[in-house]
Amino acid sequence: MLEEVVSGGGSLIIIDDINCCGRSLLKCFLAAAAHKGDSIHILNFDIPKDELRAGMDSEVAERLVFHDGFMDPLNWNGEAVLPASPFTLKELRVCIGADASPVTLVLDSLSWILLHNPVSAVCHTFQHFQRQAKSTGLNVRQIIGLLHGDLHKPAVVDSVCCLASTVVTVTQAPSSEAQGTAVVLQRRKSRKIVRATEYFTILEHFALKSLGQHQPLMKLAGEKEETPAAETDPAANLTFNLRLSEEERRAKERVLLPYHLSAEVKSSLLQSHAGVAKIYYEPDAADDVDEEDPDDDLDV
Repeated sequence: MLEEVVSGGGSLIIIDDINCCGRSLLKCFLAAAAHKGDSIHILNFDIPKDELRAGMDSEVAERLVFHDGFMDPLNWNGEAVLPASPFTLKELRVCIGADASPVTLVLDSLSWILLHNPVSAVCHTFQHFQRQAKSTGLNVRQIIGLLHGDLHKPAVVDSVCCLASTVVTVTQAPSSEAQGTAVVLQRRKSRKIVRATEYFTILEHFALKSLGQHQPLMKLAGEKEETPAAETDPAANLTFNLRLSEEERRAKERVLLPYHLSAEVKSSLLQSHAGVAKIYYEPDAADDVDEEDPDDDLDV
């Protein structure tokens, strides 16, 4: 599923923390977008552009367009190319300009923007940018934001994640065989929500390789394999008996129900009497007889 998300579109948020950085996974998304022919516009606040470009092949690097918010983020030197505040739709449209090719917009990181702008304003911009960009002729195929989850309150993280079609939470892998664990939550157009947990590793030039879902990669030394628990009998500790013994079953079969007439009773009833008319009904073998309602006069 993670590889499908990398090759897809829409709005995406990658959540990491101090224990597991999500920037390498972010670079996998950049490489995949570049191979699709997208022009990648990056708003970099956390690290310089040379560090973000490091490790990329030339085909990907030439498609990266940086809007530097790292060198002078608060415009103290009067040289800010991209101020962190205000974070508005107008600023984003100016960044992309008149780029006619499909665009992938990258916010590195969304945490820096949230720390310098009201959460409501950031959510409004994030939600409406893709729609308004389309009305102005811009082809924004994907928006990717890197969010450092341990820098914000849970309510802030939840508010921002509600606006994204896909949320990928990166955590440490349980073994050295994988580089990380990705918990993927995807909201599809059919309103179906899909969750998956995958182990992944990153190959050369930031090619992503998924190692499968929900399967432990290796067992720790001395760890015993869990044996499945024996099935419990739900009727084991009851104060009453749900089952019949063989003797009780035979006694039940010998009981003659009141609406099943014996041969003697039938013969006496079938004897004709002068001046008397009677109607007899004998159920066929194929009739559906309800033992609780033999006369079929109960309306339940």
